[in-house]
Amino acid sequence: MAMVEKPSPHRKYQSLLINIRARYEIIDNLHREANSDFAVLETSAFHIRKSIERFAFGCLVALDNGLKKIPRDARGQWNADKKFAKLPKQKELVFPRSFRRDNPPLGSDPRVSNHIVKRLEINLTVDDVRAIYRRSHKWLHEWNPYLESFGRDFEKSKAELLSDLPKIWDWLLQNLIGIGGKVFLGLLKHGPNEDVRVVVAESANLDEH
Repeated sequence: MAMVEKPSPHRKYQSLLINIRARYEIIDNLHREANSDFAVLETSAFHIRKSIERFAFGCLVALDNGLKKIPRDARGQWNADKKFAKLPKQKELVFPRSFRRDNPPLGSDPRVSNHIVKRLEINLTVDDVRAIYRRSHKWLHEWNPYLESFGRDFEKSKAELLSDLPKIWDWLLQNLIGIGGKVFLGLLKHGPNEDVRVVVAESANLDEH
């Protein structure tokens, strides 16, 4: 029997980003806004939640790529909140950072092939993403019109959701994640065709500012 070759961490990571990109295209096509009906908001929340779960797996892929191991108790875990809770326990934090690529300044080391500028203004922390994930949970259930707080809670949750959706997309649009000297540069829209692309780099070949 022929052995089935396992996909490389690079291919696994790219597959995760392709799925996230597809989910955000669905969200965009819903044209959600403050006056959107419940079904539109509920569907948007579902896809942002699934995107976060996908990216939690992406953190494990980055661990696997850099350290060649994954925490045993995280392998079978699907809940993103629980998976993210384990990340800070690692010696090095494996979590994406938002960036933009730029031309290297004059006089830069010629060995540096990727000049990276951090986008601190849109970066999210582990706690930020866990909070967004938790807020998305309430949309998995029908709102109960017999609760006295129904209207107030619905308007508050709608405002939070409409604020959270672009935060996740902006953060992940161009993301950098890695450990142990191995780095993935994830691009959800790259080039004229806006393809999903993952660049594998050594941290020694990155110039971060």
